[in-house]
Amino acid sequence: MSIPLASADPAAAFFRAVRNTPMLTGEEEAVLIRRWLDDADEKARTRLLEAHLRLVVKTAGQFKGYGLALADLIAEGNLGLVRALDGFDPERNLRFSTYAQWWIRAAMFEHVLKFSTPVTFGLSAERKKLFFKLRSMKSKLTGPEGGSLGVTETQQIATDLGVKHARVSEMERLLTQQPRSLDAPMVEGGASFGELLADDRPNVEEVLGERQELMYRRELLKGAWSELTERERDIVAERTLRENPLRLEDLAQRYNISRERVRQIEAAALGKLKGLVRAAEARLMPRTA
Repeated sequence: MSIPLASADPAAAFFRAVRNTPMLTGEEEAVLIRRWLDDADEKARTRLLEAHLRLVVKTAGQFKGYGLALADLIAEGNLGLVRALDGFDPERNLRFSTYAQWWIRAAMFEHVLKFSTPVTFGLSAERKKLFFKLRSMKSKLTGPEGGSLGVTETQQIATDLGVKHARVSEMERLLTQQPRSLDAPMVEGGASFGELLADDRPNVEEVLGERQELMYRRELLKGAWSELTERERDIVAERTLRENPLRLEDLAQRYNISRERVRQIEAAALGKLKGLVRAAEARLMPRTA
């Protein structure tokens, strides 16, 4: 007797279930969201999440070039989808899929930055930009065979991206170095790397503090994001949250406005986000006597 595919290959069964789940019309989505928000209808919640799993899978495919398991990316995307549904406000006249896309990508983005290099490094704005741009730019300069960047190529990438020369060299090293086992001896018969490393892992209090800070920042950003208009959210998302951002021309055609006007809206919306986050932080800071 043959083993059913669902038992032999859970991943295949999952993808088949996603493909077979009917998509929702705008009217169906609105009804289900209202049932979930007003009546805490778990069946409505489940239907909404299942209908948008294909969005999670599609988004995970956009991150396939970073050497991470697709299942892990989908799991992170599912968490983003759940957060999106918990924070969705239908009064903003925005389709849930548009709102969920941001949270799904944000969850996967964070996962990629944490786990796709052999070592962990601080996530500054420069490093984030380099992480997602360096591979393609290096390929154009060095060809399909790759190879290390020379001084000229490194300087060109730094100039094109507006980052420091040293940051380009650092990121190239992080992305190309191979992980070495901590159990490997430094010399034959000698001590291993692991035996010589100090235990610098953060204590439980530090880990909890960092998680609380991250959740706090996310809540501030979520509140600020909801204050943007639908057009502002769309332009910012398409220009800054996509792996391949849309051009100003694309958005100008979408909204029948000029490229310069799109640029102005994007800059104003980003400024508004920063201002709203700062204002929220100021309101929440304890007052000193």
